Amino acid sequence: MIKETMTSMERVQAAINLEPCDRIPVAPLMDVMFPSRHKGMTVAYGIAHIKEGFQSIVDVFDEVGGWDAMILPGYSLALTPDLAAGVISALAVGGYRYPGVDPTIPVDSQPQVEEKEVLTKEDYDGIASLGLKGFIEKNYQRFVPFPAERIVAWTKGQTARYIKERETWDQKGIPSLCGAIVESPMMFLSTKRSLTAITMDLHRIPDRVQAAMDAMVDDLIQEAIAATKLTGIPGVMLILERGGGFYYPLRIFERFEFPYMKKMVEAFAAADLLTVMHFDQDWTLNLPYLKELPRKKCICELDSTTDIFKAKEILGDHMCIMGDVPASITSIGTPAEMEAYCKKLIDRIGKGKTGFILSSGCTVPADAKFENFKVMIDIAKSYLPAS
Repeated sequence: MIKETMTSMERVQAAINLEPCDRIPVAPLMDVMFPSRHKGMTVAYGIAHIKEGFQSIVDVFDEVGGWDAMILPGYSLALTPDLAAGVISALAVGGYRYPGVDPTIPVDSQPQVEEKEVLTKEDYDGIASLGLKGFIEKNYQRFVPFPAERIVAWTKGQTARYIKERETWDQKGIPSLCGAIVESPMMFLSTKRSLTAITMDLHRIPDRVQAAMDAMVDDLIQEAIAATKLTGIPGVMLILERGGGFYYPLRIFERFEFPYMKKMVEAFAAADLLTVMHFDQDWTLNLPYLKELPRKKCICELDSTTDIFKAKEILGDHMCIMGDVPASITSIGTPAEMEAYCKKLIDRIGKGKTGFILSSGCTVPADAKFENFKVMIDIAKSYLPAS
C-alpha cells in the first residue's frame, strides 16, 4: 500500500482543487442495492428497511478497508420542510417501479424508470406564470394524494435521516460531498413529462417550454442551497442525463440545457458550494461547454458512456473528473480486468496525481461482484500513476 500523508478530506479536496494528492482518491457512488445483496438481503428488503439497508453500506465500507468519500451519505433525501420540496421529490421517487412493490420487478433487481406523462403541455404555462414552487403548491393534490401536513412531515423525516447518515461518515473521517440533490430544468421536465413527450414539445412549442424553464430555475437553485444549509454539507449533486449529445443536437442543448445548468452551477459557486455534475449517458459532444463553468468548483462525474479520456483532454486543467468504472466490469468482469481498467484510469486521468477521483460509473450495480469492487478500492490505495 502507498504510504499516506493526507487525510481523506485533504485528499479529496486536493483533487477538487487540481492539486497533487499523495494517491488517487476513490469514492464510489454507493446506494443500498449492492450492499444489501452482499449482506444476504434482497434489494427490495434493503430499500424497505432503512436501518438495515444503510448498515449494509457501512458494513461494505468496513469490509474493504474504507474509501475516501461518500458522494451521497446514504439514500435518504435532503429536503427543506416545504410542501413544494416534498411534492417535487415525491414525483422523482414516484418515477420508478420498485422491487418488492411492483410485482413485475424481481426482488433482487434495481428499480426501473417508468416513463409517465405526469405533467401536461398546459402545465408549462402554469409553471411560467407561478414558478415551479407556486405551481406545485396550487396543484399538489394532482400529484401526491396526501394532506400537506403529511408531505411536510415526510420532508422533515428524510432530512433528519440524511443528517444522521452524514454523521456516521463524519465519525469515520470520511467527507460527504453532496448536501442536496437537484435536477436541471430539462431533467425535471423530461422525467415528469416523459422523454418522448418533451422531445416533441421542444420542436412544437419551444417557447412555452423555455418560459417554464425560465420560471422554475430559481426555485430549483434556492431549494438546493437551503437544503445544504440544513444538512451541513457544502455541495450539490446536479442530476444531468437527458439534455446532452446522446439525445439532442447542440442547438437543443444550447437553448434548453446549458444556460440553466450554467446558471445553477454559478449560483452554487457564489454560495461557496461544490457542484457534482452527475452525467448519465454520453456527453462527449458537450464537454467543451463545461470550460465556461467556474474553475475548481465542479466535479465532472461520468458513468462510462462519455469518453473520459476526452474529458481529461478538454477539462483537465479546469475541473476534477470522477469515474468511470463500467458496471459491466464490476458485475461480469474479472478481478484482472478491473485491475487493468483502474490502472489505465489512474495512469491517464490521474496523471500527476491531480484532478481525478476514481469512482464507479454511476452507482455500483446491484449485481456487482464483491471481489471486483474490492479491487477497485485496493488499486487506488496501492497504485500510483505511471510517470
